[in-house]
Amino acid sequence: MNKFTFIILSSLFLLTACEDPDLDPFQLQNLTKASIIALRGQAVDNLNDRTFLGSVDRFSKSGNLSAETFEFDADFLSDDINSLTQVDIFARATENGERKPLVTVAGSEFKAGSGRYPRASISIPLTSILSALGINAADLPNNSYLFIESDLTLTDGTIVPASAIVNSSLFESAIFYPAHNLRYLVTE
Repeated sequence: MNKFTFIILSSLFLLTACEDPDLDPFQLQNLTKASIIALRGQAVDNLNDRTFLGSVDRFSKSGNLSAETFEFDADFLSDDINSLTQVDIFARATENGERKPLVTVAGSEFKAGSGRYPRASISIPLTSILSALGINAADLPNNSYLFIESDLTLTDGTIVPASAIVNSSLFESAIFYPAHNLRYLVTE
C-alpha cells in the first residue's frame, strides 16, 4: 500500500469516525455552499504595508476630510456568480460598537472582468461614514480604526452577515482575504 492510499483511507476514517455531531471537529453537517466577497487590488497591498497597521485604507484627520474616501475592490466568490442581490455596508466607531448603515451596493455593480469572478470597486466618502457614526474626526485617537462591515443578500433570500465571516490568519493572503470585516486607519 503506497503513502497516498494510506492518507486517503486515514482521512476517510477520521471524517466518518465522529458519530456525535457536537464532537465532530470539522462540523461537516454545517457545511454549505459559500458566497463571500474577497478583497482585491490596492487594499490587499495596503494590508501588507506596515504603515497601514493592518487596515485596507487610511485617512489623516488633519487633512481635507471632504476629499477622503474609503475604497476597496472586491470579487464575489460563489458557485453561482449571479446569485448576489446586494451588499449592505455598515460602519462601527469601535470594534464592538453599534453598526450604522452606510450604503447598499447592487449585485449588478459586480461586473465580469479579466478574472473568473465578478468584481466591484466600492468607494464611500469619509464624510458619509463620520456622519452615519455621528462623530467628529478630530475626536478620534491617532492610529485608531473605524470598522467597515459588509453583509451579502443573495437572490434566494439568504443573508450572509459580516459576523459569519472570520478574517483569520488562515485566510489572510494576497489570494484570499474576506472583505466583510475591514479597518479604516485614522492618522494624525
